[in-house]
Amino acid sequence: MKKQLISLIHQKLAPLMAGYGIQEFDFIDVQVPPDRSKGDFSMNAAMKLAKAAKCPPIKLAQEMLAILNEEKSWFSKVEIAGPGFINMYLHDDVISANFNQISALPDLGLKGGQQNETTVIDYSSVNIAKQMHVGHLRSTIIGDVLARVIEALGNRVIRQNHLGDWGLPMAMVLFKAVPILRKAERENVPAENLLPLSRLEELYKEATAECKNDEETAKQCHELLVRLQQGDPQLLSDWKKITRISMIEVYRIYRLLDVKLNEENECGESFYRDMLAETVKEIEKSGKLVESQGARCVFLDEFVSKEGNPLPVIVQKSDGAFNYGTFDLAALRYRTHRLKAHRIVYVTDARQVLHFKQVFATARICGILADETVALEHVPFGSILGEDNKPLKTRSGENVKLSELLDEAIDKAFQVVTEKNAGLTEEYRHEVAKMVGIGAVKYADLSQNRNNDYVFSFDRMLALNGNTAPYLQYAHARICSIFRKAGIDPGNFVEKARVSAAAERDLMVKILEFTQTVEQVAAELRPHILCNYLYELATAFSTFYDRCPVLAAESEELKTSRLALCNTTRKTLAKGLELLGITAPREM
Repeated sequence: MKKQLISLIHQKLAPLMAGYGIQEFDFIDVQVPPDRSKGDFSMNAAMKLAKAAKCPPIKLAQEMLAILNEEKSWFSKVEIAGPGFINMYLHDDVISANFNQISALPDLGLKGGQQNETTVIDYSSVNIAKQMHVGHLRSTIIGDVLARVIEALGNRVIRQNHLGDWGLPMAMVLFKAVPILRKAERENVPAENLLPLSRLEELYKEATAECKNDEETAKQCHELLVRLQQGDPQLLSDWKKITRISMIEVYRIYRLLDVKLNEENECGESFYRDMLAETVKEIEKSGKLVESQGARCVFLDEFVSKEGNPLPVIVQKSDGAFNYGTFDLAALRYRTHRLKAHRIVYVTDARQVLHFKQVFATARICGILADETVALEHVPFGSILGEDNKPLKTRSGENVKLSELLDEAIDKAFQVVTEKNAGLTEEYRHEVAKMVGIGAVKYADLSQNRNNDYVFSFDRMLALNGNTAPYLQYAHARICSIFRKAGIDPGNFVEKARVSAAAERDLMVKILEFTQTVEQVAAELRPHILCNYLYELATAFSTFYDRCPVLAAESEELKTSRLALCNTTRKTLAKGLELLGITAPREM
């Protein structure tokens, strides 16, 4: 509806603008006023164009007002506010017509403005031989939402899981794990029986400590690394086994979180190992590669230390080895040349802001991108804190294992579901508890401005009121309950709605903002915008439900109309939650 309105305004105002010698005014937009009593939409076009028109904003606004007031089919009222704002009130028939049009679309109109771009999203990025901990939660679920949202708008999305699966850490794990792998072979037992992920993590910690305290162990690990990098067949086979053992547990957690990452999305450091030298050669061709203290670096004017000293981007160490930046530059080269990405998004914690600024700037200035117009975007996020406002840890000071946190969320949700609706079968209560518990953890994170830290609290996130997943899930379940009582399958209900009360109109208007909201999330890469919208939608539905009887409506026609409004609200809530990777239960 907003796009149609903007198109109409541009068309109607074109002759007026031409009279003032203004040909370009496509940048003029309309906004939803914070105070809905000030209209359905407002615009400040008069103030933006007054200088070009060489007339006072109020005069230009009055001329615009006279033209828009002639459009009786759209506007019930148009008025000027302040120095030149124009507030527009739409006819109820316009609201209901647009609502019914959107309601009939299978995707609620999300793919109407598809751009057919290819977006690469780099997220989760787990490390091999290490269990996922709470620190992996944000990258994993924020990245998953951004992938879902951009994909829902009709664009191609390539998910990339940049595994930490190469280099010295892997050699250290192999140093401890190889003897156990040989034992598994001798005893003819699956390797994962003797080397579950928890054991691999223990071995890595043991190897790390030994390398610090024993030069001989450190030397042996470095020798293993050289053999691995040179392609030793047995070591490569062992490395692949360890990778797969690690990822079995990772995928179990992904499935629990309903995160859309699978084996074909794995593109770790090892994937780029044969592209590193070539990437450095490409950088060398640019003339930007210089030697500093034996290392090969790129120095960029905009990156200096607090003391004013230039900060190098090291692409090859003095010993000939490559570092994280080289892997990321090789990845950018691959993703623009081979994957043909128009947009590349990296979802990592805020500590890597400088790293990605340097990598992006180096990639552009050294010309390693296939297309200079490709958008390179870093999506940083804050930390998850405990009740003490410090990074969330166990009592022993260890990182909280993500699997344990999610299991606890499900257990607590089962208690809440049992308390609220003991009439459900135990099997379904467990099913709902999983939906609610996992949804609560994800939503509590996603509903925050991602740049901020937030305090983790089961009590707050599992509350059935306020801006929580259970509140939204309950709103969806309540609508499903209305249709059960009516004996109607909402999936086959295709009736239309009309405005007969203010609460109905407000709910319709809110539903019509859904596509625009999803587009905003895709543009700004901020999932909390969608969370806030869904909370406002659920609140608008609650107001409608309290003020407008549905099954006990005054007439059959009004009942049908309100059921149609309920059904589209249900579909919008379900779709919005789906984009967040959260399940919408039928009963709670």
